[in-house]
Amino acid sequence: MSFNAMRTLTGCLLDIEASADLADWGRSPLLLLVQDKPAPTASHRARRHMRAVHLPLNDSRMGRYRAGLAEFLPDLAAALQPDRPVARPTLAACVDISLIADLLADPTPGLRLVAWAVCYEDVLVEPDELHEIRRIDAVDIDRRGYQITRLRGEQQPVVFIDEQCDTDDAPATRPGLAYLVESTHRPGQSTPTTS
Repeated sequence: MSFNAMRTLTGCLLDIEASADLADWGRSPLLLLVQDKPAPTASHRARRHMRAVHLPLNDSRMGRYRAGLAEFLPDLAAALQPDRPVARPTLAACVDISLIADLLADPTPGLRLVAWAVCYEDVLVEPDELHEIRRIDAVDIDRRGYQITRLRGEQQPVVFIDEQCDTDDAPATRPGLAYLVESTHRPGQSTPTTS
């Protein structure tokens, strides 16, 4: 992905985090499918429009996954692989798989996958105390990791972009997000190059 596409994706994720912050704490996790397509009014063919589709997760049903999102994301990725049966009751109780399949099969000319992301609340454990933290973890089609975090009460979030997705200190959600990208990125799609 180009620098402009990375910057646009980061801005998109920051907008989602800002919206989550306005909605306050105690929200269910949110799965995000990020795609781009040619801008409809652009005179220059390289101009693209990025969208993040919000896919709410049923928080009460997510308890069926003992490891939470770290277990749910690979299960979803496996279900979305071509030639795999989608019927999985536990998974279907957590997210609308048919909606995701329809979004991935959207025939809009030039529509391409950019990234998968998840927005969730967590607890940060420090030696002396616990802190509530909101995280957005994402993986783009180049397997680059993005992490946006905000401690409860902080004015600004912190942004970290990791060029190497398989590091030891990566969030537990990153392997599942990388698997989602791998499972849903179709070979005929081109890499986003501009915003």
